Amino acid sequence: MLSAVGKLFAAAIIGFMLAWLGPMCARLPADFSNMPQPPVSAAAEAAPSVSTVAFAVPVTAGVVAAPVAAPAPVAAPAAERPPLTVATYRSRKMFPVENGKYIVSVLRENKAAARAVGVVMTLASRLNGDVVERVSSGPGQSLAAGTTSYFGLAVSTVVFDSLLDAPEGPGNALEWTVTYRFQDDEPGAKRCYWLKALPRRHAPEGLAWRALGESLACVK
Repeated sequence: MLSAVGKLFAAAIIGFMLAWLGPMCARLPADFSNMPQPPVSAAAEAAPSVSTVAFAVPVTAGVVAAPVAAPAPVAAPAAERPPLTVATYRSRKMFPVENGKYIVSVLRENKAAARAVGVVMTLASRLNGDVVERVSSGPGQSLAAGTTSYFGLAVSTVVFDSLLDAPEGPGNALEWTVTYRFQDDEPGAKRCYWLKALPRRHAPEGLAWRALGESLACVK
């Protein structure tokens, strides 16, 4: 009984809906192409329809790239001029003696193309590691460019003879230190040369040297 009433009620609702929607469906056009479109905003017109992505394109063979400026050449440092040096030399006879001291000479040489000025030479006598004598050439001298000369400093005969008979080793030696500057150096510039050698007897009366080291460093 209840089921038949429900079916009749549903059929009545469907009939009412068809009667109400029928006129509205009759007014819809069969072709929608002629219907007016909604207006498009300016922002939508300006926006691209497809997003674009930029890619770097590699240079292929046969394509000449734009010329690149070569880096500026770096100036080569100026060549260091040869230093003023001192050197020992072999002698057939012992050095001359004055007032109980040998005048021990070395060969000074300025190979540079500039005059060496303010030249001061110091000679230290070292026995068993201790400096027992030290003498200096005094006021600065000069040595012309490209010249060589002998220069002697005094060492007491007792100390020099002891060095002649002393065993070879770093604690026994004569040490020459030369300070100078070239004439075209900046004021206050200081150059140095250091030489260390040990005198040895050379028959029958001569003198030879055992070289022990040299340096261009300036010691404070």
